[in-house]
Amino acid sequence: MAFRRPSSGFADPRSARPAEPSATAGATQVMRPLIATGSAMRDLPSDDRGFLTEVFRSHALPAALAERLLDLAMAPAHAPRPVDRLAIALASHFNFLALEEVLRAPVLLYGSPGSGVSTLAAKLAARFDEREVLVIAAGAHDTKQLADDLEVLDLPLTLAADAIALRKAMGSADGRLVIIDGGTGTLADAAFKRRVHEFREATGAEGLLALAADAGSDEAAAQAAAAERLGTRRLIITKLDTVRSPGAVLAAADLGKLALVAGSIAPSYAFGMRNLTPENLARRLAGSAMRAERWRAAPL
Repeated sequence: MAFRRPSSGFADPRSARPAEPSATAGATQVMRPLIATGSAMRDLPSDDRGFLTEVFRSHALPAALAERLLDLAMAPAHAPRPVDRLAIALASHFNFLALEEVLRAPVLLYGSPGSGVSTLAAKLAARFDEREVLVIAAGAHDTKQLADDLEVLDLPLTLAADAIALRKAMGSADGRLVIIDGGTGTLADAAFKRRVHEFREATGAEGLLALAADAGSDEAAAQAAAAERLGTRRLIITKLDTVRSPGAVLAAADLGKLALVAGSIAPSYAFGMRNLTPENLARRLAGSAMRAERWRAAPL
């Protein structure tokens, strides 16, 4: 059997092993992760406050929000890990709603172009069969993708050109859950904003804003603020399968007082949606910050 000789470009892995603890050291030594900065290496802050400050900085959270979360995180006298402190802070500051609770009433999905509203509608509908869900595409937007996705799921699509047709389509729900694809646009556009308002008035549906994780901070903030003025109180984060840093969206949720419902975490219909909780959001924020900054540490 042939063996490949190790490349001379890599050091002997034995040389990278940590030094043995000295006899005078405590019984347990904590190995702190390192952060790479160019070719230099420096110690990550060893205290919980310093660690969380680095996490908030890496996600570019606004200073006021980061300080508020930091104060909440450091309030408990004892917490097992920094990520547990972060979960406590998120639970204290943000409102979290389970997707199952949100879907008990008709929902009207809308968002910016590229936020994946139609894909989101299909992912939500994939949890049900045609006896349980009615999917409606409202307005004069392109429905081909949604129709194709629902065909794969063996679900029909109902079209409603305007608010009057939408109200009529709602009459055929017959006790089924209703998911309305309200299309995409910027809420700074008066026509789109008026259309969303008319759809809500016609159906009594709860607005559900879709914000992409890669949205710019100004765009996300503007959409969230306008959504709040429209009476929308709930938010789903899309594109979490490709973008790991939702800092701008969290800032927008804070600005618009929007409850965090779920995240789109994979292309799969069956497994593509996940409820957002303080715990899994804290792990994502900490873990993705460490990857972005190339920290070396054990998985959370």
